[in-house]
Amino acid sequence: MTNPKPNSVAKTKAAGAASLPQAELQMIPLNKLVISPKNVRKTPATEAQDAELYASIKETGLKQNLLVHKVDAKYHVHAGGRRLAALHKLADDKVIKSSHQVACSVEDPDQAEDTSAAENMIRAAMHAADQFEAFAALRKKGRTEDQIASQFGITTDLVRRRLKLASVSPELMELFRAGEMSLDCVMAFTLTDDHARQIEAWETVKQHYSPSPHSIRNHLTQQSYSGASKLALFVGIDAYKAAGGTVIEDLFAERDAMHLEDPDLLEKLATEKLQGLTDEAGKTWKWAEACLDVDYDSFRPYGRVYPQPLDPDPALVTEKAKLEERHAVLEADYDEQTWTEELQKEEDQIWKRLREIEAIEEANVAFTDDDYKIAGCIVSVSHNGEPRLETGLVRPEDIPEPEAAPSDQSDDETTDDSDDVVATGPTIELPATMRQPDIPMNATDAARKEQGIPRALADDLRATRHQIMRAHLAADYGTAYDTMLYAMVMAVLGTYRSQSPLDLSLRPATTTASRETLKDTVAERMLDALKDGLNLAWMEAKAPEDFHQLSQLPDGDKQALFAWCAAYALNQQLSNDTDANPVIEAIGSRLNVDVAACWRPGADNYWGRVKKDHALETAKALIDDRWADDKSGLRKAEIAKAMEQAFCDTPQESAGLTAETAAKTSRWLPDGMVVGDTEDTAVISEMDAVEATSDSEEPEGLPAFMDDAA
Repeated sequence: MTNPKPNSVAKTKAAGAASLPQAELQMIPLNKLVISPKNVRKTPATEAQDAELYASIKETGLKQNLLVHKVDAKYHVHAGGRRLAALHKLADDKVIKSSHQVACSVEDPDQAEDTSAAENMIRAAMHAADQFEAFAALRKKGRTEDQIASQFGITTDLVRRRLKLASVSPELMELFRAGEMSLDCVMAFTLTDDHARQIEAWETVKQHYSPSPHSIRNHLTQQSYSGASKLALFVGIDAYKAAGGTVIEDLFAERDAMHLEDPDLLEKLATEKLQGLTDEAGKTWKWAEACLDVDYDSFRPYGRVYPQPLDPDPALVTEKAKLEERHAVLEADYDEQTWTEELQKEEDQIWKRLREIEAIEEANVAFTDDDYKIAGCIVSVSHNGEPRLETGLVRPEDIPEPEAAPSDQSDDETTDDSDDVVATGPTIELPATMRQPDIPMNATDAARKEQGIPRALADDLRATRHQIMRAHLAADYGTAYDTMLYAMVMAVLGTYRSQSPLDLSLRPATTTASRETLKDTVAERMLDALKDGLNLAWMEAKAPEDFHQLSQLPDGDKQALFAWCAAYALNQQLSNDTDANPVIEAIGSRLNVDVAACWRPGADNYWGRVKKDHALETAKALIDDRWADDKSGLRKAEIAKAMEQAFCDTPQESAGLTAETAAKTSRWLPDGMVVGDTEDTAVISEMDAVEATSDSEEPEGLPAFMDDAA
């Protein structure tokens, strides 16, 4: 008899297998396999990742079959593109034949995108933009967020975020693909689904040196309140929505994730709620006002009354005295040898209770009826969204006038009116504007008072003396030059204790470039050499001897110091900046600055940070179309390296260019970098380039003594 049990098991397995998608496994020659346009991976993996995969397949063979669908005589690979590329490279390297049989699962073309997305999500990470589009494609096919999450083993929240990122403008997404925008910036744009508004925000913020997610969010939410703002907390999100308010949610913010789009409505609701609290406070105080936003200066115009201590609770007074007495005994009897955990615990409990009693005593205060009659309060919102009552405020007009005190002095006695008054009613701290400053008089002011010279006269005398000294200094170039030079050097090279005889402000120009960009350059070595050559020995003397020694320096030393300090404050600009200062360009022309001799565009400092199209167009203009076309198929990093070699100081040796072409590329500078020429000089003319460079001449533009520094 046949045992039915194995047969039933086989049926069960068959039934289970029938519930899964089936793919036909075939061995297909490598030369019939091509990459499919339905492969969701658009952005290639890194060279390092591809090299690892190549080595693995070469060593151990292909461990996972490719997923393909048939198109005419070819098979399109929609999952396994990196493996296919590695196999083709193995064939090119003669490791395998072009007809090598490759294990492939043949699927229906309609399954290609789903399979490709699933395959790539668990392989070398796709570019984020590709992930967003893949999720969006699945969503368009009718998949729910939960279904997508289940399919890829991720959270529904992550799916929501990826779908939200897919709603960003395609134009901005291309900038992200090209590396011209960070993922954090893309996340910031998800605050709105309006592509036009996203583009408008990007055009605005990119005018800054380095657009940031913070600046993008600020632009998109500048007319809204954060959900974490004090007014939002005070009113409540539910109350705001119930009144018809709309919100936008930032799925990627760690905090301030919600923004309330109707600021007028929120402020109206907050004012109404605050007014209710104000009306209640007005029943107790003489006046009460509502104010949405206050700061410390808001209370400066007011005087103050403070609550006074009330009679203490006799029971607390007795308890406090006993605790203090016991604590004194413990301190007096303290001995490290006999001290126990029980005694330590008792002491801790005494300290804790004493602090509690002190807190009760501090809170045992109250305003008097007289305080309520002259003072008021301002009701506002605290930073954490709670109502805040600033009480005991006295308006200047409500401050009582002091009454004159009765005097027993005879009529012929001299009295001081300031001491002959008494205050009545509550004790009021006067506003700052009504207080007499209590500033101690220095010796100079005391002497002038003794002489009868008022402050106004002293000011006139000071101004007169200043005018006379100005007139004399203006007529003496030698003294004026040394005085100005002294002030400049002390401002740039002196210490914070140095005192200047002139009202002079000398600051270095703001430099927006990173510090790494300016390290180990020709210009840095020039500046270091110049600074090392400055005569600063006179600065070791004390004032005014240091001034006398500076005055005796040779003219050459003075001029070097003067030039160093002037260059210290030189403003930065490119010649094509919108607000470029023509005077700076004139200064550059006079100096005959040769930027090309000091700086060349390299892979890190230029070509790797611009678009591929710009690099290739520049190559076509200065080298030739063939050279540019040969490089067009390379990755961006490889193009940047090739451009660096072609535009360095010695492109003939580095890139094999002709002498004529090298004369142009070795002198080329990006638009705006040429100093002293306001016209468009992005591509240097061939004649100028040939005249400026030759095999027998050194680059011009550097001082003779700086040849070694270059």
